[in-house]
Amino acid sequence: MLRTGMMLLAASAALLCSMAAAAGAHGGSADAHKQIGQYSGFEGNEEALGAAVAAAIKDASPTKGPEHDFEGREKTLGLAVASAIKIMNANSAYQHEMNDALIKMTLNYIQFAKDQDLIDEMIVEEVATQMPMLTRVRKIIEKTGNTELALIAITEQTACFYQLVLDTQREPGKVTYKSPFSTVLASTRRLGMHDLTEKEIHEIWTIPRIKGWGQTLGVDLQVSEWRDDGLITISLPETRVAGSL
Repeated sequence: MLRTGMMLLAASAALLCSMAAAAGAHGGSADAHKQIGQYSGFEGNEEALGAAVAAAIKDASPTKGPEHDFEGREKTLGLAVASAIKIMNANSAYQHEMNDALIKMTLNYIQFAKDQDLIDEMIVEEVATQMPMLTRVRKIIEKTGNTELALIAITEQTACFYQLVLDTQREPGKVTYKSPFSTVLASTRRLGMHDLTEKEIHEIWTIPRIKGWGQTLGVDLQVSEWRDDGLITISLPETRVAGSL
């Protein structure tokens, strides 16, 4: 099965390469103006790209479940993969990642609140926008006693977290992830766009938000103090980590 999956992935890769070459050949001199900007090479061929990727995902799926079946959504998948190709090839200033635009928007948002002395108002607003979902989860927690749902609600449940944070490790009672701001901040601080530090972001934004969400959920969520390696742990009270606030 593994060998079959690898063969299909290789065949898909060959198909993708041939599609990209064909796209380039048809473009000819008409693409000579593309001196700046990012292009996937699959412009106009996103549906075929999505079909090839969908087949590879379905074959390699460890669960063979519906979450890995993109039949009927090939173009949407192709557009997403084409976007990923463009992002991964944006590496002249620094290697961009899939969360790059969200990181910059979040930094701008926090910087504005800091400059205008609106940090407290920012946190109140962030908690309020999550209120419908958090209130619903709190009722389930009160009914079942399952406080793990509090961690899920603010991480795996919401795209606001898993689109911002690319690498997460989950253990019973806690979630650990790496602060996602360092790469972009290195460039934007040098350019004078932001004067924030990751430690400052952790203290004025990360911790208050999580604490506010925890209050709404009825669970006293713990957040680790800032670490130089950028790792942040959110935990339940009964699995409180050393140095948590």
